[in-house]
Amino acid sequence: MEMERRAHQRYQVQYEARVTKRGQRESSRGRVLDISQTGMSVDLPVQLEPGDAVQLEMADSVVTARVAHSTPDGKGYRTGVEVIRVTLGATDLSYLLQRTMLEVMPSTPGLEHVDSQCG
Repeated sequence: MEMERRAHQRYQVQYEARVTKRGQRESSRGRVLDISQTGMSVDLPVQLEPGDAVQLEMADSVVTARVAHSTPDGKGYRTGVEVIRVTLGATDLSYLLQRTMLEVMPSTPGLEHVDSQCG
């Protein structure tokens, strides 16, 4: 039996995301699969390099992150990113993202300034 090496618990989510590498105009559609205290796991159709700076757009929210790893997984690449900053929008989906991230990664810059209500 293999020991779990993760330092933080993972919370399963399903968020569609548009991922853009800094300095490029093309983006890839991906799916955020889980969130932990320090980052996210994203299923992408392209492989990114560790250290790449990326932006994940979910609804009207933007997550600025750095790629930690990207490994082949089925037809795509399971990409782990370290979250640096969050800019939240005003939609109901952004509110749900905020609630999830406040619970899982409360010290992430950008989360503390938003106090919206679902409506």
